[in-house]
Amino acid sequence: MDHFQAGTRIPLFFMHIPKTAGMSMRMYLGEQYHPRDICPAESWREIVGHEQDVRSFRLVRGHFRYNMRALVPEDSRMLVVLREPLARTVSALRHLKGDPNFQPTWAIARDLSVAEMIRHPDIMAFQRDIQARFLCASNSPEAVAARFQQAEPGEEVDAGDLEPPPELQLAADRLETIEFVGLTENLDAVVSAMAREMNYHPPAYFPLINENPDRADPLRGLTGEDLELVREYNAIDLQLYECARKLIDWREFVRSMQRMVRRGVYQVPPESFEIPLSDIIPGSGWYTAERGADGGAWRWTGPDRHFTIEVPLRVDASYRFILTFDDPRPSGPDKLTVEMNDAPVPIELWPEQEGYRCEFIIDQAPLARSSGFCRIRFDTGEAIRRGPSDLRPLGVLVRRVEFICLET
Repeated sequence: MDHFQAGTRIPLFFMHIPKTAGMSMRMYLGEQYHPRDICPAESWREIVGHEQDVRSFRLVRGHFRYNMRALVPEDSRMLVVLREPLARTVSALRHLKGDPNFQPTWAIARDLSVAEMIRHPDIMAFQRDIQARFLCASNSPEAVAARFQQAEPGEEVDAGDLEPPPELQLAADRLETIEFVGLTENLDAVVSAMAREMNYHPPAYFPLINENPDRADPLRGLTGEDLELVREYNAIDLQLYECARKLIDWREFVRSMQRMVRRGVYQVPPESFEIPLSDIIPGSGWYTAERGADGGAWRWTGPDRHFTIEVPLRVDASYRFILTFDDPRPSGPDKLTVEMNDAPVPIELWPEQEGYRCEFIIDQAPLARSSGFCRIRFDTGEAIRRGPSDLRPLGVLVRRVEFICLET
């Protein structure tokens, strides 16, 4: 009888940061590759002496750090999953109490409460900005192997022993080089993306294993003081987590824009253009168009303080963006701030006959880096209700949106 055949998948390196649902991910990935293509080693100690063998495998998964990327096949994609830092840290502490093989401080932690562990510097030294530490690891594989080989019998050795303290910028830069970035809080998104791009079998369900069923919320029962101490040990990881959230959101935006351009839903305007306020607004945070007696249209933004305009633009040109609007709020337009592709931009603001005019330059360089996809995000600072006649939370009243193409 014939056997069912599955093709060969693209190589992948999964950098498993502890307590980020990595065991569930490992189980899923293990069913996407032929057994002969899966590296059996899942920790550095198992790799020592066989470093060059790693390139012969198509799936490398385990508690390795970013510098393992030097050993995996050159065409490997990479996956990392991050978790909200406070939840990850406390989950690790709870695991530590019951697992003598999890970390060398188990003997100290086993008789302590979580609150007591948080106040023990020897225990927390192993929990300081763990996610950034994994991403910042830069020692060569040879140096890491030598560290293990030179260890005294019984000495506790870790692949990060020789690494300097992590830096947020390096961790964020490394994150952008990783093809698949996921969050424990939304694993389905990264699994779906990998299934599409790596020709993996999409899971009908993705069960979480190695999870404490009695602790759906690992932070439950901790005081504000406890959590503040955990924050202090995760100052970099908390910022890194926000970087990851923004990166994931941006990548999804680019994929959506690419899909709409490819299908002809959106087209790149060849010259200057205006967005008709009476028609579809390519963005979010807009109320339905309203019309005056003269037939002119305007739109209120809301109900949130943020609104966006998202369009495909030319990659070989800069633009002057112009927003004409009214602002009925007592504070006026002074709180208005703008980001373009997640980077703040300086704006020019001055009064007009009918409200205000906001202008800024969309530079060609960032457009080229983003394949021309442009997301402008406004923050009005607040949304208000005008009174009994209109109970909607309102931002500003937009009268005109223009993109003036500046040839380069």
